[in-house]
This record gives sequence, C-alpha cells and structure tokens, in this order.
Amino acid sequence: MASGPVRRVLAAHPALSRALRLSHADILDALHREYGLPLTRLTYLNAGTAHAYRADGPAGRYSLKLLPGGAYGEAMLRRVQAEVPLLQALRQEGVLEHLPRPLLTCSGQALSRVGPFPLLVTEWIDARTLEGDWAAALQDLAGLLGRLHAGTARVTRHLNRLPVPPEDFTLPFRAQLTQNLHHLQARPPGGRDGARALRTLLAPHHATLDALLEQAARFGQAARRARRPHVLCHTDAHGWNVMQGAGGQLWLIDWETARLAPPEHDLALLGEHLPRVLPAYEAARGARTPLHLETLCFYSARRVLEDLAVDVQFLLHDHTRPAEAAHTLDILEGHVLPALHRLPARLEAWRALSA
Repeated sequence: MASGPVRRVLAAHPALSRALRLSHADILDALHREYGLPLTRLTYLNAGTAHAYRADGPAGRYSLKLLPGGAYGEAMLRRVQAEVPLLQALRQEGVLEHLPRPLLTCSGQALSRVGPFPLLVTEWIDARTLEGDWAAALQDLAGLLGRLHAGTARVTRHLNRLPVPPEDFTLPFRAQLTQNLHHLQARPPGGRDGARALRTLLAPHHATLDALLEQAARFGQAARRARRPHVLCHTDAHGWNVMQGAGGQLWLIDWETARLAPPEHDLALLGEHLPRVLPAYEAARGARTPLHLETLCFYSARRVLEDLAVDVQFLLHDHTRPAEAAHTLDILEGHVLPALHRLPARLEAWRALSA
C-alpha cells in the first residue's frame, strides 16, 4: 500500500462503530415519501464518516448517507449543509465536472430525515475508489487540485460559507491528546485490554510524540506568519475519497471538510509524490506555485497527530468491544505510527521543493 493519509480512511469513525438501529423499510419509505423515488433494495456499504447505503429499484441506483446522532452528527450536519451548495457551485462554474450530484427533496430541500437521522441522497457514481492504489493517478489528481485552487474566486462568490471555517493553524486536539498520553504513562497495570495494549504500544513513542506536538505548533506559528494566500481546498483528497471511472476519469467525493486554506493543505496529502506531480498541478492552476516548507510540514504533522488523537481517545474513553479495540490498535501500529516515523524523511524531501 502506498504511504499516505490514514485518518478515518481505514476504519469507520469511532462514533459509527455500531450499526444504526433503523429498518430498511423506514429508509425506503422516506425515499419514496421525500424524493418520490420508488426503490426496493438497500445495501449497506460502510460506516466511514457516515453510514452509507446503495439504493436500487425501478427509479435507478442512488447513494445514501445517513448522518449519526449526537454532537458528532450535529457537527457533521452543519458541514453537509454547506457541502451541497459547494458541489452545485463547482459544477455551475465548470471548475470540476466529476462530482457527487445531490438530489433535492420534493420540497426542494438538500436533506431529509429518517427518524432522527439526516439523510443525503446523491446519484450513484459508477466508479471505484482508488484506496491505497492511488500512486498511478496522482498526476491527474494534482491537475484536479490545480483546477480547484484556480477556481476559488468563481466558486466562493456563490456561497455564504464553506463546510469548515478558514484555516487558523491551530492544533485543536492537542490538549486532549497530551492529557491522554500523560494518563497512559501514569496508568497502573491492568484495566481494559484495549487501554492496556495501547499503553504498551505507545510506551516507546512518548518522547517522539511530545517533540512532534511542539514541532507542529511551531510549524503552525510559522505558517500563520507566512500569510500564504488562501484557496478553496478539499482537504481530504486521498485514495478513499478519489474514485476512477471505467474511462479513467477521476471523481472527487466527500467535500464535507472543504475550507479556505493555503494550497499546501491539499498538496501535503501527496506526500513523497509531490515533487513528481507538482508540474501537473501548476499547469492546471495556470501559475507557478512556490511552496512554503513550514506550511507543508504543519499539515503533514497535524494530520498524523489528529489520527493518533482520535484513536487514543476512542480506546481510552469509549466503551469499545474487543474487535473494535483490536482493529483500532492495528491501524495505529500498521499505519499511524509508521506515518509518524516517515515524517522526517518526507520533510527533508520537501525542503528542496520549497527552496
């Protein structure tokens, strides 16, 4: 698997670790009542950032996204409510063509509800997610990001807000992660299996993590001082949010974390491939784009630390089942910690780009 971002890519968000208590009949009834769609069959696909289904029937095939409840679900709902007009503006301005196409309800609303859960319906995309096999498509993806960034002014003039506020270069998870790491170090032997295994796994890495948190904060301060121009960023254009059709065309999906930020926010996700594909990005954007090293470093470090913070919080404070805990530990050991230790080499490779 190519090295790259792993935040909620390889597993469901912890808030979605258990299936919705909702019957398929309830969902199908809502589709008929709210959208006028006579559909007969649902297939549960996954729980990434939301519970996803494929719906089939005489009306065709559609993608469904059911948002969870609670504080996590409410925050996601606010993002999705801004995501729908963003997708419409991107298509209206011709910035990108291959995008999810949300369906409006019969009353013209962007979302409906099935019981307490918000529902988003989009046309089915006949394509496959690239997942870990995305290296061969990065040249084309870099071009899409260049077009997106170049279209910032044309798109944002149609919008009151984006799903996420503009970049502020902070580490909002830092206090919680630091507290959890200190709690782990002071924790007596015993307790739940997941927490005990987490303590053992992270014990050799505490000094590295403390140093990286400090370094990431310094990168953030340098990025703020650099005052880089902000562009419209997808922020999550990794292999699980990029799909490829039979004709080779790329689709960018899941725009719920789009925001205004320096271009490095998107470009950092390209990792060690960035030197190879930067010319394609600049050609599509129509301008040379000198990169700021500390800003690239900030985004790469923050992402890995955020991955870690989410999983540590889950293992320490959620009532995890053994299989859930084991899966999260596998992600930490197999992907998050290796990504953390790859950071120095990645930052050195970027140093030449930003010179």
